Amino acid sequence: MSRLNVIFILMVIIGCGTVVFPVVSAEPFGNLEYDDILKMDSLRHFALTSDEENIVFMLITGDDLTPPADNGTLMMVNTSTGKVVTLTGPDESVTVWALSSLRPLLAYASMPRNGGKEILTLLDLSTMQREKKQKVSDELLSGFAWLGDHSLVYAGASPDTPEDTRPGDVIIMDEIPDPVILKSYDIRSGAVTELTSNTDIIYAYHPSPDGRYIAYKSSIYPEVWTEKPSFSYYVLDTTTGTEDEVMTRIEGYQDENEFAWSPDSSMVYIGRNLNGGLRYPVSYASDIVVYTPATRILEEIPLQWEKKMHKDLFNDDVEMRPFDGGVYVLLADGTNPQLGRYDKNDTGWTKTLLSGEHQGNIFALESSRDGSRIFYNFNSASVPPQIYAADVISGEIRNLKRLTSLNEELLKKPLGTSEVIEWTGARGDTVQGILRFPPGYTPGTPYPLVFVIHGGPTYTDFDSWRDTWEFPYHLITDRGAITLSTNYHGSSNWGFEFAQSIEGGHIHDYPIEDFMKGIEYLSEQGIIDKNRVGVTGWSNGGILTLYWITQDPSLKVAVAGAGYADENSQVSNTNGIVMNLMYHEYTPFENPEYYIPIMGVYKAEHVQTPLLMLQGTEDNAVAPASALSTYRAYKMASKADVRMILFKDQPHHMTTYPNQLRKVSEEIDWLSNGLGLS
Repeated sequence: MSRLNVIFILMVIIGCGTVVFPVVSAEPFGNLEYDDILKMDSLRHFALTSDEENIVFMLITGDDLTPPADNGTLMMVNTSTGKVVTLTGPDESVTVWALSSLRPLLAYASMPRNGGKEILTLLDLSTMQREKKQKVSDELLSGFAWLGDHSLVYAGASPDTPEDTRPGDVIIMDEIPDPVILKSYDIRSGAVTELTSNTDIIYAYHPSPDGRYIAYKSSIYPEVWTEKPSFSYYVLDTTTGTEDEVMTRIEGYQDENEFAWSPDSSMVYIGRNLNGGLRYPVSYASDIVVYTPATRILEEIPLQWEKKMHKDLFNDDVEMRPFDGGVYVLLADGTNPQLGRYDKNDTGWTKTLLSGEHQGNIFALESSRDGSRIFYNFNSASVPPQIYAADVISGEIRNLKRLTSLNEELLKKPLGTSEVIEWTGARGDTVQGILRFPPGYTPGTPYPLVFVIHGGPTYTDFDSWRDTWEFPYHLITDRGAITLSTNYHGSSNWGFEFAQSIEGGHIHDYPIEDFMKGIEYLSEQGIIDKNRVGVTGWSNGGILTLYWITQDPSLKVAVAGAGYADENSQVSNTNGIVMNLMYHEYTPFENPEYYIPIMGVYKAEHVQTPLLMLQGTEDNAVAPASALSTYRAYKMASKADVRMILFKDQPHHMTTYPNQLRKVSEEIDWLSNGLGLS
């Protein structure tokens, strides 16, 4: 390292004690600097204004940074002229926002960029006049939506919740939480009204555009793991106070689903989770049901699509967008979703699969009220996101118009290309993956390969720009390696059965077989040098990395982030026991012998691959104890170097720039040294 811009962060490197290390800040290598990825503008939620003349969208810096460090900024672009206006000030970091469906009025919560208390601001988009609201509750500031044109709806504690006056600062394990109800805040008077009197926990809610109805989902104990939780869906009529129960379903507490109202407020579309799981529900796919409050009729939309609805766990936008008389739906199709249109008629629903230049790379959209125009997030694995407008004519996406110019400096640098590939994996099934090539890639020349393994396992690597501190694809390719992101068995968006296939003891072996057959395929094609293969992954990607290196001594280098190979410790937290119940017939305490063939700590003596482990000390998804016991086992038995870095006070997703930078720099250096990269 030739240059040092020093940032001091506190962490623990196992074997070295607690020390303060100088960190290289954004030192360039090749074409890219670390900050090109860590501080790039990230497009978040966007919405169409009520007059359909503008798109309001949110930009943040990087990914996962805790506000105000993420510099949340609201922007607006005119859909006709492309003129862009910055709506929030340089000293504001926006945390939550909502756009009225009835008039050009924006509400947002923000905090000073140098830190401080959050405040609520109302911005009239027609006059650009703003009004700051004082004495607003923290409950409202944490999340809200418009309820009609004069109120905001939010979730908060029930006034009937008894106060615990007993001494001590304690946590009672597995106790039923206090109720969460819906409340409204009148922006004119400041009056707060309790909208519901439920005694359970409202988990999600979505008001109709006209403010008359609120669809919501609730459960007595959403995070219960000792039994399968029951969730009830309701529609509240705010004019009468009456509630209709729409449906009750057994779902997992990790199951997130979507609500979307038709523009005329007559119907609410609900993404319905289709669950598998051996002893605890896990969503493997989703379909759509529609509820009409006036008739109290619930019906299923016949998607006529085997893989059902596209689902992206880290997308801030809904994967379905209603218009008057129908709905646009992103349909699951592996790496590239298919945009479909469903029109309601007297005999049912008519499906149209859209075509066009950008079909397959649309990952979020808005629709005009009549459905004739769409506004969408277009991107690919090698092209960062931009917002486009287009017409929909006879089932074709036409007259494309780019509305944003994000990350222009990054786009001036060579980023390489990408390609979706398929090969035959475990069980003879077709497996998809995404190759990202280095800038200046020469076909026919075998390159070193780095697997970048996604978490989940019910997640998907899309043909989409997903570069973050967690998965720095282009920082790896910039060093001269090809990366492969694999939708291994257990991944979503490739059909229910494919996601379910790893239940009953195959959570490791099927994915590893997918990876190893991918190596053979790429080697046969002359694309990679199979003697120079490394792997990195986070969460379940780290888990699979730790298992893979016990099976395959040919791997030259490995990085396991937020991973473990000791199920005994992992079941100590709720996420751990729930994942265990999803995929295994027994816990380690019920049948220890079952785990001997599938737990990496019992196979650590086979490890011959240099290993770097990265772990946050406050991770609530991967118990730090399970990562530490894994490190001890691998360190004691491995025939190669094993190094572990603990990031102090960091959760599962790192929330501070210095720690993200340290993670990426350690990862890139470890991979580069192991594979002999530039």
